[in-house]
Amino acid sequence: MNLSNQVKSLAILLTLALGAACPSSTAVETWEKLDKRLKGQVLNVRPGLKLRLRDQYWCYVSDLSPKYRFPVYCVLKDDTRGFQIMGYGTAFPIKTAARDKTYYVTDRHVAGDTCGPVAAECARFFAATRLYAEQTAFLKDHEARFNELLQTINLSIKPGLAGGERNHYQNTVDAIWECYEKNLSLRADPSRVRFLKYAQMARVNPIIGYFLHPAGPATIPAIEATLYKEGGDGDPDIAILTAPGVHPMPLEFDPLPASEGQEIQVVGYPVASDQLDKDSEKYYAPTFTTGRVSRVTPNTVQVDAPVTSGSSGSPVVSVRGKVVAVVAQRAKTKSGAELTNFAGAISASAVKTVAPELFGK
Repeated sequence: MNLSNQVKSLAILLTLALGAACPSSTAVETWEKLDKRLKGQVLNVRPGLKLRLRDQYWCYVSDLSPKYRFPVYCVLKDDTRGFQIMGYGTAFPIKTAARDKTYYVTDRHVAGDTCGPVAAECARFFAATRLYAEQTAFLKDHEARFNELLQTINLSIKPGLAGGERNHYQNTVDAIWECYEKNLSLRADPSRVRFLKYAQMARVNPIIGYFLHPAGPATIPAIEATLYKEGGDGDPDIAILTAPGVHPMPLEFDPLPASEGQEIQVVGYPVASDQLDKDSEKYYAPTFTTGRVSRVTPNTVQVDAPVTSGSSGSPVVSVRGKVVAVVAQRAKTKSGAELTNFAGAISASAVKTVAPELFGK
């Protein structure tokens, strides 16, 4: 063997020796070891909502109208109640090319679907209030009549409301919702031109905050995040949040796609876990459920790990400690019963399509 071949042989042996001594990027760890690290990397997310009316008032649900049982919104000059928590789910920081902020992955339906319907209902109520003010102003200025109606609506939070004052309040809020049904509803105004006119005059502005709670005592202040980007109609059910000034250890997407039969863990904050712990209000702690990948398609990874309400947005983690998918939905029977061991997750490659600028090619 000549010198050149000897050098090549030594190089090969050295490479093999180093490979045996050092774990590869695809080396696995025990779940116990992984879970200790993952516990600090997965957060509970709670979207909160504040509603602003014409940049003058803060709006809150205070009652239901007697006839229609639709929401009534009181108005306050000061923001004394702050954000109203509208839902819950799971989020996790993800490694990106960005350095100025931390980005968190969750589901679109966790981030927006809980707040959107309430904001839309509030817009309907005050659009109808504005139209009703015009209809009942008589010789009064429309603006003065609108403000008068707001005072009547605010009787909903008056202690001990009774008698004629109570009847006046109830008749007014029923009349407002009746005005909506007759004039501004989709049935009465299918083009939505009239509704949009009065909604713009009312100017209800929803303000959404996302509160991320790391594992640990509930007294630890939440990270307040904002929405960076979310998938639209036809896109993956993914939202990406961002928060400046905090830099937790991020998770990484697994460069290897999920494969059928692969062992995985789902790490999240299912509500069912809190029902088992009487002290759950004192701290946040993720739950680890183990299973396998049961089916893989280009955008969806099906898993049989237990998944329930609150698990939405949970990372599906491989034994390499990397994210192969994000939990998005639970399967149900035709009767609507939940199948807790049959869940759909969005593949890592599909998640990246929502914000390719963060992940590169």
